[in-house]
This record gives sequence, structure tokens and C-alpha cells, in this order.
Amino acid sequence: PGSKGYFETIELIRRAGKKYADRIAEKPIWIKTAEGKNIRMLNLELQFSGSKGGAPILIGSHFDTRPFADQEKDSQKKNIPILGANDGGSSTAVLLGLAHYLFQDPAPRPIHLVVFDGEDFGASGSGLNLLGSTHYAQSLLKVNRSFWPHWVLVIDMIGDKDLQIFKETHSLKGSGRFLDLIYSIPEKKKVSSFKPQSKFTIFDDHYPFHKMVIPSTIFIDFY
Repeated sequence: PGSKGYFETIELIRRAGKKYADRIAEKPIWIKTAEGKNIRMLNLELQFSGSKGGAPILIGSHFDTRPFADQEKDSQKKNIPILGANDGGSSTAVLLGLAHYLFQDPAPRPIHLVVFDGEDFGASGSGLNLLGSTHYAQSLLKVNRSFWPHWVLVIDMIGDKDLQIFKETHSLKGSGRFLDLIYSIPEKKKVSSFKPQSKFTIFDDHYPFHKMVIPSTIFIDFY
């Protein structure tokens, strides 16, 4: 966050929104760190109106990357930011591809592609993560429930060459019907990346919506 690459990524998403979406909304967030610094973050939302209306489907990714490599085994590298090609970059690329697709083939229901900031910001246990999605979910409390998402799908870390997407437990509990519909497609097409078993419980950008009892799903290859 705050780096040259960060601002270039925001500009890339803006350009895609202006080119393909019916509307682009930018929602700034101010975060105060333990050191007393105020950091500005930004959610970007590419809105597609759909041909028949109704409550929107929200498809989300985070575009921010870790400001330090705290999982790095080499102690000399722990304070170096990660590039985030997989963790943040891969799923954001999918959303940009979806923007192009929805421009060419409008869906019946409105689709909102939301690129969240601050998912990966803070150290483990700091509470400074899922910042953009939590801010977005809490903002829904200020609007009529008819405007809430019909379903939330979050994509994260899907750049693995041996992609394996298991059914995450929060997703099963809150959006089992959607998971059954989705997994029936790769089953018919014999796509082996989608695994029907449940393997992980993940606190990712779908979780703030799950807590609000909005059907929410995460697709993630979580080593």
C-alpha cells in the first residue's frame, strides 16, 4: 500500500472500469495503525446493470499485497514486501477478465465486481486485515436490505499451476446451494481443479458478509 505499483494497479482497474462497466464507484477507507499513522485505502467497484434487474451478485478480490513477508523462513527477508502475483494479483486479473466478458455478454442479474483493499495489510493477530471487505459489508447496514448482494463470491490465490479449490466450511454453511450449482459445472465438464471435499476454514473477504447472513463463497487454493 502506498507504493508506485499500488497506485498503478488502482489506475489499471479504473481504466478497465471506464472501458467496460456501466458505472465505477470508488469508496475510500481511512485506517489508523498502532503507530498512529492514518493510511488511506480504496475499494473500487465495477458495476454492471444486468438485463433484468434484481439484487446484485458481488464478485470480489483483494488487490493489495503483503507489506512484509512475515511467513518467510529467511529472517533477512521478513521485512520485504511481497509482489503478490498469486495472492492478490491472480484473482484481480480474473475480475478484469470478467469485466471484459460482462461488457460483451451482459448477465440477467446485476453484477458488481469489487476490488477490495487492505485484505492482507496487518500482521497476524493485529486485526488490520479484511479491512476493505469489512468496511463494505458494514456500509450495507446503512441501505435498504433490498440493495444487499444476492450472493457474494470472493476469489483469492487462484494462480497455482496445480489449482485445487476445495469447499471451504463457511461457504458450505452459508451458501451450500450456490456451491452445489457451481460445482455441478466442472463436474460435467470434467474440470478437476474443483474438489468436492471440504478442507479449510478460511477468514477471507467473504467472511464479513457471511457474518451478516449473506450467502458468501470463497474460491481459494490454500496450500
